[in-house]
Amino acid sequence: MLGTKRIGHGFQLQLFPTLQEEVRKADICIEVCPLSNMVLGYTKDLRVHPMSYMLNKGIQFSINSDDPGLFGYEGVTLDYVYAMGAWGLTLRDLKKCSLNGIIYSSVSKDKQAELLKVFEPKWKEWVDLINATFEGPKEKA
Repeated sequence: MLGTKRIGHGFQLQLFPTLQEEVRKADICIEVCPLSNMVLGYTKDLRVHPMSYMLNKGIQFSINSDDPGLFGYEGVTLDYVYAMGAWGLTLRDLKKCSLNGIIYSSVSKDKQAELLKVFEPKWKEWVDLINATFEGPKEKA
């Protein structure tokens, strides 16, 4: 109703199925902070985190850190790793989630376009690195 495109945390959204549908229809992104939610005791196990259920309902999300200075780490790598394992995120899910961080941000459309131009080659570089690093066993000649 307020025209927002992001909701911070959205942890209690799980209690309101009708509102979840409205969030999905309005294309609102939920900012999720997996490690913060564990540290603060909102969930003891990310496998049962509300976002894991809302993903299957088509609700957009982005993975974020929440006060990393307080929790003693920087960036979102650990949040991504924990969420990926707990929620069974695929490479496609990770890319979409990462793009959502840009698409649903509050920066100008020009800045979004600039970030998206940088994102694609960096994403390809990362995927190529992963593929090169974790190739399956090679046949012995």
